[in-house]
Amino acid sequence: MIVNKQQLASILGKSEEWLTQMQKDQTFPVLERGRGRAGSKYETQDVITWMQNRQVENLIGDKIDIEEAKRRKIAAEAALAEVELETVQGKLIPAEQIEKEWSEMIMNCRAKLLSIPAKVSPEVFAADDLTTVKVLLKQSINEALNELSVGEPSSLEDSDAIRPAA
Repeated sequence: MIVNKQQLASILGKSEEWLTQMQKDQTFPVLERGRGRAGSKYETQDVITWMQNRQVENLIGDKIDIEEAKRRKIAAEAALAEVELETVQGKLIPAEQIEKEWSEMIMNCRAKLLSIPAKVSPEVFAADDLTTVKVLLKQSINEALNELSVGEPSSLEDSDAIRPAA
């Protein structure tokens, strides 16, 4: 049935303003565009079909969004399960634990490095030459660095160090 805007609004239970807004969509079916009192003409069945298709598209769009959300949730849960598994297997270490251990190592190294002058100064004072002083300092520094890398004082001697004469 071909109707004008007022009749179509009445049939659809919508306002004429609503129809004006819908006509801005290029896909809205207008049988004959008119101006002024003549107004536009509409095929009622075409408009109803357009409205139904639009509702279906909106529902499918929502369904796609829901499906995408479900997919993302499942992927996130799988990633979380993998992280938990690797943590249990000891392949991953919590950041807090790393931070605590690293801080302890840095503080130990700092203390060790700061103690070098007090520890080495008597030997440096008694040294006969510059080479002996360099060896003493290098040994103390290497000991501190070994402690940082191993986590405990090293008993290994520096292989290229020159030993002071006894």
